[in-house]
Amino acid sequence: MRRETTRRLENAESAVKVIDVGEQYITLDIPESVYDAERAIPYELVEFDAKNWFVWDLDEKVPRAPHRNNGWAGRVTWGRENIDFDSRAGSTFEEVIDALNGRSDGYVDDSWRFHDDEEPRELYPMSILPHADFSPEPGLMFFDFDDVVEPRGDGTAVMTREVWDIVQRLECYAELSTSMTGVHCFTRGEMPGQVDGKKVLKDLNQELPDGEVGHIEIYGYPANGRVMGTTWMHIDQTPRHTVAERQDTIVSLTDELLDDDDTLTEREQAKEVFEERADADHGESPGSQSAYYGLNPVTIANTGAFRTYASNGQGPHPVHGGTSTPDSESTNFAVSRSDGWKCWAHDDGGGALQLIAVEEGIRQCGRASDVMQHPVDALRTCLAARDKHAPSTLRGESPPTVALKGVLDVQGVDYNEDGRLTRLNYELASGLFKEMGYTG
Repeated sequence: MRRETTRRLENAESAVKVIDVGEQYITLDIPESVYDAERAIPYELVEFDAKNWFVWDLDEKVPRAPHRNNGWAGRVTWGRENIDFDSRAGSTFEEVIDALNGRSDGYVDDSWRFHDDEEPRELYPMSILPHADFSPEPGLMFFDFDDVVEPRGDGTAVMTREVWDIVQRLECYAELSTSMTGVHCFTRGEMPGQVDGKKVLKDLNQELPDGEVGHIEIYGYPANGRVMGTTWMHIDQTPRHTVAERQDTIVSLTDELLDDDDTLTEREQAKEVFEERADADHGESPGSQSAYYGLNPVTIANTGAFRTYASNGQGPHPVHGGTSTPDSESTNFAVSRSDGWKCWAHDDGGGALQLIAVEEGIRQCGRASDVMQHPVDALRTCLAARDKHAPSTLRGESPPTVALKGVLDVQGVDYNEDGRLTRLNYELASGLFKEMGYTG
């Protein structure tokens, strides 16, 4: 990390000061605006190496990545279904802070391109909860308290003592939310096995002076990723840099919050463990990645007008060509091995599979980014990839699970749409996939 950036992290002051800890409420001194607040980013979150940092748009509340998209500052697709680990839009903290010119207090580069209907605006560093198969262990846990802080309009606010006590138990970095009515905390650990649905959402008990009663949400490993909307408005009297493992506290807290209806019995937990082990037997372990996600988009793009006119990875779109200029002058499309592809004309992009979907007419450009989230379209895309675009690379390789779900869909076989396939369904779908052929 650059020395200047390190100095900024060390010297950043907490934006939120604790004035008084009372029996019912905690009195806080808060900034006038989230835009003007001091930002104190914890070292231990910076050092959590999962390529889970983005450039954050505070106005639209969406992640962006102009430094990975040739200056394009539109919203990015960050889900694990879209591209593999090496090609994701996420970055390290160092990459993001470099893109922001070493600043955490908002920056916009003159070279960044926004949508025609958007005014260029300052962007900020932001971290997300990474997907489990991209995460080191212990994973990252996010505690989101909503409607638990009441600003008074005079530069102060009150927080419920109930939330303050939970924050103190977690002994971790805590920040004020963008609305200044909530609190975020970060620890490491994992969701206890008895939590049904791998998240916690519960009402709290204590009212604010205006009668509002807030709630707590807990997300994290080993569930799928989540945008957190970090502000870095650190609350002093909570650890400045600590994002440490707090598994015992996580377990005791979830036990206190959840009713029997919100938890799994020991038998149900055992069933989940059995299914996870069965999944591991057929290649569905959390760390596995289908070879289909690793295809090189540069190779797929080498066709049509792009093949004729491209230079240094930019040129006319390989399918629809130039839109506002002739193909010979168009640069509405860019592609690279590490960053995937981007069409500026339709604000679309992704990896090799998304581009195959466009080239094969499975999706129109502008609607391709989520093709691998829809089983039947994913199936057609993977068949095209195997039989037409990369037969030598994909011969004998297992397709993504979402494509196997597409096999079951077209065969009318029931399966768990939100989770892993049972061994029986996996083996059935895999066998049928091998027998299928791409017909266009």
